[in-house]
Amino acid sequence: MKLAAVVVLYHPSDDVADNINSYLEQVDCLLLWDNTPSGQASPLPVSRLIHPERVECMTEGDNVGIGKALNMGIDFARRHGCTHLATFDQDSSFAPGVMQSYVQAIKQREASAGAIAIYSTNYYIRSQAKPMYPVEDSTVEVQSAMTSASIYPMSIFDRLGRFMEELFVWGIDCEFCWRAARHGIATLCFRGIVLQHDLGYQRRKHRLLGKEVFPNEYPAARTYYNVRNGILLHKLYPDCLDLKAHLRYHLYKRIVFILLYEDGKTAKLRALWGGWRDGRRGKYGPR
Repeated sequence: MKLAAVVVLYHPSDDVADNINSYLEQVDCLLLWDNTPSGQASPLPVSRLIHPERVECMTEGDNVGIGKALNMGIDFARRHGCTHLATFDQDSSFAPGVMQSYVQAIKQREASAGAIAIYSTNYYIRSQAKPMYPVEDSTVEVQSAMTSASIYPMSIFDRLGRFMEELFVWGIDCEFCWRAARHGIATLCFRGIVLQHDLGYQRRKHRLLGKEVFPNEYPAARTYYNVRNGILLHKLYPDCLDLKAHLRYHLYKRIVFILLYEDGKTAKLRALWGGWRDGRRGKYGPR
C-alpha cells in the first residue's frame, strides 16, 4: 500500500499540527488544502509536522468547497503513484498507534478479500463524550461514512468517478458511499479503530421541556447547505436519506434552537429558508 492523504483546512485551530502528526507517520505523502480565503489565512503549520518533507500545501485563495478539495486530493494521490487515498477533517486525530493498526487492518482485509471497499473508523464524538458505535473488534458494513479518516482504494475513483463538487459542503461523503453501494461496493467500518472527532460546532447543552438538547450551532453558510443538500440528495437517493427525519433535525428543530439559544439568529433563519427554497428548486453549487 502506498497511502496519500488530503486534509481540508478552513480557519484551522492551533492544534491542527498535533492532529495531523497523529497519523502522518503512516502516510507516504499528504496534501494540505486550505479553503481559508486570502487575507484571512494564517501560515500553515508545516514546520511543526513530524515529516514536513512529505507535505504539500495548496490553495486557490478562496473556499472552493469540500468536494473540489477532495478531488484535488485524488489528483495529488495519482501524481504520487499512490494506491489509496485517506481523507481527513482538520479537527480529527488518533491516539498513538491507532493509525498503524488501521492501515494494517486494511492490508489484512485486502489480502483476504478480492472485492474493493471504502474503509472507515469508529468515531469518538468529543462533544458527546461517546463513540458512534460500540468499540469492539469487528468489521461491519455501514450505509455511509464521514469524510474524516475514510480510506479509498484509488481504483474506486476509476469506477465511480470523483466526489460530487456541486454539493459544495455537506453530504459529499454520504453521496459517494451511496453511489458506491449502487455499484456493489461496500463501506466497511472497523469498530475497534477509534478516531477522535469533533461534530459540527456543538458547544453547549441545554434543557428543553425536561430533555437535554445539544444544538449544533452551525454558522449560517453551513446551515444553508445542511438543509439544501438533504433535499437534493433525497431526490437522488430516496432509499438512503429519510427526508422527514432530516428536515425534522436540520430545519424544524434548528428553528427552535436558533430562536432560543444561538447567536446570529437573523442570518441563520435566512439560511434555513434559502436552503429549503433552493433545495426544492434543485439548485446546486455554492450559495
